[in-house]
Amino acid sequence: MNTIPEFQEPYVILEIGVAVLVIVFLFYFLITRGNPPKDVLFFVFAVFCFTCIIDLTSALEYDGIISGFMDFYQKTGEPYLGTAYAIMMCYWDGIAHFIMYLAMISRITDRKAYRTLGLFWAGSLCANMSVFIAGIVAGKYGSDIRPAFWLNFLFLLMPVWGAITLFTRPKDRPLIGGYNAMHVQTMKLIWRPLDLFLVLLLLAAMAFTILRGLVALDSPLEACSVYLKHYEPYLKDPVGFPRVMMLHLFFYGLPLMGAFVYGLLKPGCTWMSDWTMFLAGAMIQFPKQPLLLTFGEMFFVVFILTSALSVTSLPSDIEKGRRKVVHVLEDDTGAVIVQTAPGKVMTHRGGSITLPCRFHHEPENTDPARIRIKWTKVTDALQFEDVFVALGRQQRVFGSYRGRVFLEEAGPGDASVIIQNVTLDDYGRYECEVTNDMEDDTGFVNLDLEGVVFPYYPREGRYKLNYHQAEDACKQQDAILASHPQLHKAWLEGLDWCNAGWLEDGSVQYPISHPRDQCGRKDTPAGVRNYGYRHKEDERYDAFCFTSKLNGKVYFLKRFKKVNYAEATKACIRDGSVVAKVGQLYAAWKFQLLDRCEAGWLEDGSIRYPIVNPRSRCGGSHPGVRHLGFPDKKFRLYGVYCFRENKDEMAGGIETTKSPKDSLTWRNSSNSIPMNATRVI
Repeated sequence: MNTIPEFQEPYVILEIGVAVLVIVFLFYFLITRGNPPKDVLFFVFAVFCFTCIIDLTSALEYDGIISGFMDFYQKTGEPYLGTAYAIMMCYWDGIAHFIMYLAMISRITDRKAYRTLGLFWAGSLCANMSVFIAGIVAGKYGSDIRPAFWLNFLFLLMPVWGAITLFTRPKDRPLIGGYNAMHVQTMKLIWRPLDLFLVLLLLAAMAFTILRGLVALDSPLEACSVYLKHYEPYLKDPVGFPRVMMLHLFFYGLPLMGAFVYGLLKPGCTWMSDWTMFLAGAMIQFPKQPLLLTFGEMFFVVFILTSALSVTSLPSDIEKGRRKVVHVLEDDTGAVIVQTAPGKVMTHRGGSITLPCRFHHEPENTDPARIRIKWTKVTDALQFEDVFVALGRQQRVFGSYRGRVFLEEAGPGDASVIIQNVTLDDYGRYECEVTNDMEDDTGFVNLDLEGVVFPYYPREGRYKLNYHQAEDACKQQDAILASHPQLHKAWLEGLDWCNAGWLEDGSVQYPISHPRDQCGRKDTPAGVRNYGYRHKEDERYDAFCFTSKLNGKVYFLKRFKKVNYAEATKACIRDGSVVAKVGQLYAAWKFQLLDRCEAGWLEDGSIRYPIVNPRSRCGGSHPGVRHLGFPDKKFRLYGVYCFRENKDEMAGGIETTKSPKDSLTWRNSSNSIPMNATRVI
């Protein structure tokens, strides 16, 4: 095109640019028709990968590294691409954004979450293009805008749309839940050194931003004149990019940094992690000057990246995703030796988990067909539930585990099994038994679930449930009876409840974090009070239930008027959902960080609402799910909380689960089962 004058006309260049983008989009659309991506952003990232190559080519040509590719475009298309900011922008887009696009495309293809990286990209490209477009209009090139300039709005609108899409999706990182937020909120800032450091860093960055903003606004202050003359004289560059950049920081970055100060002073702000990642992507754009990175810009980048890390990590999640290495013991006696992972493995409802178990046998040339592997679940002191049995290549799965449990088959001596689509009932202790003729050995693995414990009593009132009724009540609310370790963990996280309730082992207990006379005397120490094992038929208490991550979403249905219970049920059904259960609301509070200061009906006829960030008008100073009792279903009017099942996740779960035609199966290859990471505590 460098030698064809007709192709170098400004409007022809615009038409060619649009045509190329359309052709690239159609190319990706057609080649994925057989297996279309579930996420429409896949096509955005794929097309932008192509434009990254164009941007990198432009930057390399301006720097004289290559030549002969884009001479016509640089002269008659977008001549401002030769400015220092535009060259650095093209390098960033051609390298950093290109890597981000490939990573996000890979995760979309593998059906993995990429929301965190997506927010970083959206912030980066939004800042990139907003400064670029505004700088062109406000600078010396504003009087000679070419038609190709309008193509830049596509690269601004797409990340804006992408950011809106990603902000509305569930978080893909662990966040501090209700009980942990309550614990942190009771600590003064002086006892949170990282938060204190970030607040001081933010305040200094805000002061520096104000100074640079005043310089960009031509303030007559002497300090502004000295700074402009000795430190950043390029802020008066006629191209306009440096000035626009400082104004972006002044009018948009400054309010966000002020909001971050509030978020650090008031822990538990659910928006904090998302907006720090978005602003981190935006801030990384600003050091695109012809000089070295200034002290202020280093300040900004250090703050944003540090705060992004601080609000998205928890010590309890350090081991997430790692496989526990199980060491096999040697023995000269010829006995079978089984080694399982110490501690416990952790997952959530709907996830997949590997229960690790390895065995060693002397002599090593033992026929594998004579090795029998058996997994059972320990349901009581003297009761076992069969889960899985394998003898050589013959395998059998039992009961509710059919179609969900498979041997991992990671190599000789591996007796580990994979459980897919984990349910609440899968929680507990499992025994791995390996037998060869007359020799056998066993090992135990504890499967734990991430979740939340909540107290429950029915409409009839407190202390109305025997053990079996408590068990049914929890199941009706999408939960199971909690175990003592689960209740103890909830107490450590701040749970305080003065009414005793059944646990899954038949004991009756209740957690007290703040001793008081109404709950076993004020002078007794805090802890989990235990009534011991009670008669399951005759004695009546409340229940402590446990639930885990939802395969769906709980939301407050917005309506113009409040409704009674029957109207609430119909309203949720019309909206394609059902009235949420108590366990589902607690799970949404814990995992979705659902925070809504409006009371609403639940499936059991109770009125509740979830609070993550406590405020005075929303029921007190502590986070939790507020309970307003069981009002008259016909005459009392409230809002309603609905639950919509995630059908996409259900479909994905079914696709990854290989269901046998019957319980007795033959396996020819281990490659068909995905490897799953195990979290061990």
